[in-house]
Amino acid sequence: MNNISVEKISKLGEIISNKYIPNILPNFSILVQQNNEDIYYFQTGMIDIKRKRPINRNSIFRIYSMTKPITSLSIMILLEQGKLKITDDVEKYIPEWNNLRVYKSGDFNDLLTEPPKRKMKIKDLLMHRSGLTYNFEDSSFVHKIYLKESIEIARAKEKLTPDEYIKRLSDIPLVFSPGEYFNYSISTDILGFIIERIAKKDLESFFKENIFDPLQMKDTFFTVPNDKIDRLSNCYIFDEKSNNYTLEDDHINSSYIDIPKSYSGGGGLLSTIDDYMKFCNLLQNKGSIGEENLIGSKTSEFMMSNHLEGNLDLPDIAKGGKWGTRFYNGIGFSLGGSVVLDPIKNMSLRSKGEFSWGGAASTQFWVDQTEKISVVFMSQMLGKSYSSDLRADISQLVYQSIV
Repeated sequence: MNNISVEKISKLGEIISNKYIPNILPNFSILVQQNNEDIYYFQTGMIDIKRKRPINRNSIFRIYSMTKPITSLSIMILLEQGKLKITDDVEKYIPEWNNLRVYKSGDFNDLLTEPPKRKMKIKDLLMHRSGLTYNFEDSSFVHKIYLKESIEIARAKEKLTPDEYIKRLSDIPLVFSPGEYFNYSISTDILGFIIERIAKKDLESFFKENIFDPLQMKDTFFTVPNDKIDRLSNCYIFDEKSNNYTLEDDHINSSYIDIPKSYSGGGGLLSTIDDYMKFCNLLQNKGSIGEENLIGSKTSEFMMSNHLEGNLDLPDIAKGGKWGTRFYNGIGFSLGGSVVLDPIKNMSLRSKGEFSWGGAASTQFWVDQTEKISVVFMSQMLGKSYSSDLRADISQLVYQSIV
């Protein structure tokens, strides 16, 4: 039985529009489901300001890090097939990494490293506790090495093949010994490379055969087909200095038109709001939709459960960055996304156990199995540090609609 008030939820679009459109976001759409049924849908704004193309329900978006849970699910599929264990050493699949080092001190002129305290595990990659980083996560000098060596796996147009990235990373020190901290990173991209090595096929083919085709996600891919380019949203980027946004990626000559040299399991997919909701339905239903079963219910629960030890939350173990801020109080981490541990500590109406994540261009989703609510939010804005506020606003409006 649905318990969301239609009258209350119907105010969400207007409230978010008044606060964010058009000064902060050029567009957005939101889909709310309960018990796998549409409860509310809203759209507003332009996916192309210059050409005045309005957003539609079938508009295609760069979902960036919302790719990560799909890669995590793929690891669970391989786990059930007996092709890996999450306790396996990463070097079992990437032997090039059998002699990784950890950053100790210094810069390019006098870099000092030391051996890790233990081997990196598959689980460390799933939880961003591997010691890897992003070139934009300035928690250590190591991110400057990533910049210098062009380690940019999670961006649209890849310059290197998976093997070339792996070789280049073998000579770059880790930020810390595996398991010591949480540090948002290219870890999920490395999982994508491991999937390719195990499955002996590219990541796009694996996703399509094992997830997208069974779920009929026909508008989710790494490269936009020619006949769907007109549905691709432009992507914009916010300039803090001018307090305005500019075009970052035009759909006409988008880098997503070309096949990349490597598929980014951490941030490379395109999708629509309805396609991604199909994925959320799978998670909501613990691995099944209708007669389609992709993973067992216990495996699904295992993936979406908090895996931080003891009473830790993300601020307790975060290696700097926004992960140590108040927005992540009471928030743990699973094998592919954040998990609400304590709604009161988080100062929110969210349910304990809610599973969620977002993307760099202001996309986000969550799956709440307690209230049977799934939410997908799409937009296309990079670079503005409002995402935590936006997430909190949307969450508040959805949950206060429950009667």
